[in-house]
Amino acid sequence: MAIIQRGDRWQVRIDSKLLPRKHFATFNSKVEAQQYQTHLMSMIERGVVPVDLVETPDHRTGLKLATLIDNYKLSSPGPAPSDLANLDRIKAEVGQVTLDRVTITWCDKWVSKLKLEQNLAPGSIRKRVEGLARVVDWHIRKTTPIDQTAPANPLRLMPKGYSTYTAKEGEVLAQADKAPKKDQHRERRFAPGEEDRINASLAGIKNPSKQRPLPQDDDFKLLYEIILNTGVRLREGYWIRCEDYDDARGLLEIRGTKGHGGVIKRRTVPVVPSLRPALRKRCKGKKGLLFKFWDGEPDNLDKVTNALSKRFTTLFAYADMPDFTEHDLRHEATCRWATMRNKQDNGWMWSELEICKIMGWKKTDMFLRYASLRGEDLADRFL
Repeated sequence: MAIIQRGDRWQVRIDSKLLPRKHFATFNSKVEAQQYQTHLMSMIERGVVPVDLVETPDHRTGLKLATLIDNYKLSSPGPAPSDLANLDRIKAEVGQVTLDRVTITWCDKWVSKLKLEQNLAPGSIRKRVEGLARVVDWHIRKTTPIDQTAPANPLRLMPKGYSTYTAKEGEVLAQADKAPKKDQHRERRFAPGEEDRINASLAGIKNPSKQRPLPQDDDFKLLYEIILNTGVRLREGYWIRCEDYDDARGLLEIRGTKGHGGVIKRRTVPVVPSLRPALRKRCKGKKGLLFKFWDGEPDNLDKVTNALSKRFTTLFAYADMPDFTEHDLRHEATCRWATMRNKQDNGWMWSELEICKIMGWKKTDMFLRYASLRGEDLADRFL
């Protein structure tokens, strides 16, 4: 490897057994050349070769990303149903780009376009990059001969923090009367009195500031109580079946919605004693769906989810909590599991690992994301 000055420019020369031939790259300054050399050699030393430095079938055929996305959708197990809309957006935006053009430089330019032209939030940018990265990962696995080193996916080589807007990008946006977007971290929990207002609303008690009470619905009330006291996701809650509840042991078998490729991922959730009488009464001698919201047809799931989400929005607005969302109940439930004391009141009821199992998380960092422990609650322990 070497950096050689050629006229007023600097050329990087890299020779490695992992590369099909010597690689050359030219830069305007020595600093840029050194940075490129350091970055590339650090990957090669780990056995990682950028896809744009390897002769692959994609360079010869020039497969379009749209074709890769379509093929990925048809694969097994394929993308999760929740990923399909994101893949369709990616296909519409960059589907005509051929895979051989997807280099580190192209990735940087694409992210810059998502920021400066579409002004997307960092989370939305990461969702697009991760979605396309999974497509390219799948294609590389399927097309790399078994006796060859798989090329690196440039989308996996993006630096940490790539989706965050820089100061310079903020200046560019300001010229167009726009502002950099930031990730919104939800830490909303019940404030004092809010849970009582929700319970009153569900009981048909009129809010003094409203014209009429909400219609009473025992099914909706029980769904709310299940989500609040277990932390299940909305769909996981409304498709519970009576046979999923084990009253003798106080357990609910939850059919999780976050399995890879849409596969149902089951987990067992303990039921707090206060919730058991309602479930016992509803499930005694019955089988089938616990609630009547869904007719059992998979094609209607999204429709039911949207309708129930709107009902929760209406409920919280009626209880003078317009900024509260149904998903915030999952944050509240996590914190309740985390702060629950054991029967002897000399320690915590659950460990972090146990809470992750209850909530359906594989990694404990999700616990830290959802646990919104209030300072006033922690300070009260001194009293």
